Amino acid sequence: MASRTTKTGDRNTASPDDQPVRRGLLWRLRFAAFGALVLGVVTVGGLWTALNTLDLPPEARPIETSFVCDSEVPDGQCGFDTAMAKLKSEEERVLVDYEQLPEVLVQAVLSAEDRKFFDHNGVDPMGIGRAFYQTVFGEGDNLQGGSTITQQYVKNVFLTSERTLDRKVREAILAVKLERELDKREILTRYLNEVYFGRGAYGVEAASQVYFGVDVEQLDLAQAAYLAGLIRSPETADATLAPDVATRRRASVLGAMVEEGYIDRATADAVAAQPWLTEARIEPDGRVLPPNILERTEDTSDFGPVRYSDLGSEYWVELVRRQLRERFGPGAETRGFRVYTTFRPEVQSQAVEAVNGYVNQPGGPLGSLVSVDEEGRVVAMVAGRDYSSSQVNLALGAEGGGSGRAPGSTFKPIALAAFVEDGFSVESRFDAPPTTQFPGVTESDGSPWRPANYDRADHGVETVEQATWGSTNTVYAGMVDEVTPERLVNMANRLGVRSELDPVYSLVLGAVGVSVLDMTSAYSTFARHGVRIDPYIIERIEDSDGNVVFDAAVDVPRQQVVAPDVADTVTAVLTGVIRRGTGRNASFGSPAAGKTGTTDDATDAWFAGYTCRLTSVVWMGYEEPREMTLPSGGQVSGGATPARIWRSFMSQATSGDDDCEFADVDYGEKVLNGGSSPSRSGSGSSSGSSTGSSGTSGGSSSTTTSTPRSTTTTSTPRSTTTVPRSTTTVPRSTTTVPRSTTTAPRAASAAPGG
Repeated sequence: MASRTTKTGDRNTASPDDQPVRRGLLWRLRFAAFGALVLGVVTVGGLWTALNTLDLPPEARPIETSFVCDSEVPDGQCGFDTAMAKLKSEEERVLVDYEQLPEVLVQAVLSAEDRKFFDHNGVDPMGIGRAFYQTVFGEGDNLQGGSTITQQYVKNVFLTSERTLDRKVREAILAVKLERELDKREILTRYLNEVYFGRGAYGVEAASQVYFGVDVEQLDLAQAAYLAGLIRSPETADATLAPDVATRRRASVLGAMVEEGYIDRATADAVAAQPWLTEARIEPDGRVLPPNILERTEDTSDFGPVRYSDLGSEYWVELVRRQLRERFGPGAETRGFRVYTTFRPEVQSQAVEAVNGYVNQPGGPLGSLVSVDEEGRVVAMVAGRDYSSSQVNLALGAEGGGSGRAPGSTFKPIALAAFVEDGFSVESRFDAPPTTQFPGVTESDGSPWRPANYDRADHGVETVEQATWGSTNTVYAGMVDEVTPERLVNMANRLGVRSELDPVYSLVLGAVGVSVLDMTSAYSTFARHGVRIDPYIIERIEDSDGNVVFDAAVDVPRQQVVAPDVADTVTAVLTGVIRRGTGRNASFGSPAAGKTGTTDDATDAWFAGYTCRLTSVVWMGYEEPREMTLPSGGQVSGGATPARIWRSFMSQATSGDDDCEFADVDYGEKVLNGGSSPSRSGSGSSSGSSTGSSGTSGGSSSTTTSTPRSTTTTSTPRSTTTVPRSTTTVPRSTTTVPRSTTTAPRAASAAPGG
């Protein structure tokens, strides 16, 4: 046979039949596939082992009174005689059997909480996916979460509410284990005997009595739908306190029952239209509508009589109750805890006096004030005018049952921190035209985003420092174009803002919802030279045996989130706001830094500021957002009433503190559009505006499209004056964030006083 190889010179050439065989994709991935198979087998084996070896913990829990004490009560002394509030130890609870549960109640609860309850084995992967989809794309009134009823029961009875992966895994395993040991009907019955419905009622029988005065067997469709809607957050949907919320919850459950085929749409609509009545009402056509909900009485809250109620202490106690449940699970307030809070009666009284001294008209705007000390303790929290008439905690925004509020120009220091951290000096200069715009940046309706100065005036050319003093919007619009909206979100989150923020340009002008507590947290980080300590109202928790189960000094983390000189640069600029800018009404004779804020429609007015040891934020507005006006017809601004409230409180709360000076620091070395500036020589105007070489101050109506930038930078000498602070430093980020062209919601502009 002839050879298949020929020789050409010194080189052998193989025939096509001798070429290497090219393997398919599956062949090349065989090792990865084998590894995945092994991993899957190990995982399944681990879960199988866990299911067969992990025992259900004991179910019983002791029921004892928990006590809430103010900061003046010594450790170990919180009890009957010293408590400001006693959390109820007598639960309104009557156990029922499955046969006593009316079919309409079972249908309502399953529709709201776990539609596949009788089909899954304790964990519902489709439900988890559906909850994720609803969270991202769905409507806010959807009640059904990712946890099954079995998982909720396991969490309530065997575990805590901590948000960790380990807890979720154990919850899922125990749920499957429980499903293998108990009948579905038994699990559902136990769940409905355990779940909290508000008004101190644990279990569906107690709930039927306190809301409707009937046994559970007598519940009708409207009542069952209402109780099912309470499960996720009962205290925020009491029909006698929040009828609109209660109506939405009931309608959501009825809609789910229609989707599941339990009732038709006409029936759902008829029930959803029923008004909430605590007494009979005669209609114009002569019909008599009977009462359908019982009044909430004083002894059916989560706590009995509260000391310092005239100072709004009920809002503190309610927040303590909520935090106990978040940490230790539902019913935690009946487990004999001794809770030592940061509530300081004298300071709280000063805060209430300051707010009520300016915001006290019936039907007028409300005020909120939060004050945090250098250790993160909330020493004052004015959260509402009257707890008995409204349980909405104005200091907590959406988490308090209300809505997030636009912070206006009080958000600018967060942008300033990002700008400085990127290495830019506060001597950097920007054109300050009446309005400006940027290519590709639009409003939510698709129109170009055109931020404007509140006074619609041309401020010429201003340094960043001057623009902060005078709250010049168009300069800060140029700054966000320099640092990008993504950097603003990152900086806000690092400083302590926990509300969800969209990375849009208008964020720099405070056009998103935050809480008073959010802004207090962020500003307190500046006051601590860049050290973040999330504000807390619980300082210590002891169990009934005296064991410490929580200690803020140990369990609340401290973190250096920005370099000390970055934070101190922001502080140095903000001192000028009070000395010569929009915050002059806040001056009370001690060194302080702060910023005003007012939304363009005057629905929200703010002042946020701090001394070396105390940070306080004041908000003013209506519970349901609407324009605030002065008796003279003008609009309310942050530099007016909120600044005066802040001054009134801070002058009292810091009266015993030693003054401490702030360092005059400029961390940035790059000066954009550099040139001589009067801002640090003391010759700048008190409003922070100036006349520059490329513009004149006044009423020009010109609009610019972006702010020109100089490629030349000059070095800015830093002050050598320092104040004591942490020696920990944070490396400057070198990551470049792409510019956002995201649609921006309509901006909240700064007012003359904010």
